[in-house]
Amino acid sequence: MHRVVRADTETRTVVARDTTVQATDKATVLGTSTLLAGAVRHIADGDYCIATSSNFVASVGTEANIDVGQTLVEKIGLLKQSIAGAKQEIVAPVIWVGSQQINVMTLMLDTLDVVKELAELTAAHTHHNTGTPENASAIRNTAYKSDGLKQKYSPVIG
Repeated sequence: MHRVVRADTETRTVVARDTTVQATDKATVLGTSTLLAGAVRHIADGDYCIATSSNFVASVGTEANIDVGQTLVEKIGLLKQSIAGAKQEIVAPVIWVGSQQINVMTLMLDTLDVVKELAELTAAHTHHNTGTPENASAIRNTAYKSDGLKQKYSPVIG
């Protein structure tokens, strides 16, 4: 069975429509394709692909939710900007920010090591005419605080 329909324009009005295509369904639109609907659901049993040779624009009125069962990989050729009006959250058991080799989050841990060393050196330093600082124990306690902070934050820094 074969059917060919050729027309300059076509207008249809139906209350409900149910179409079953038992093989491939392909629509070629040489102009702009516009779908106006109360809601749209696309459900694919296999892969779902979207491609464009130009720009991709998505505009959402209220909320957008993406639920990925395993891995989400974004590959951006040049620049990615993420701009939040009030707050941006990155929540994960381990955080990595930086290049493939360097996690700049480790800078916080390295800074804590430097603060600890500086506190220990300051607590132990002397001048030729005086002993150690009178508040040496308080300075040394700063080094211990640094250890506590490092222990607290190192598990989430990859």
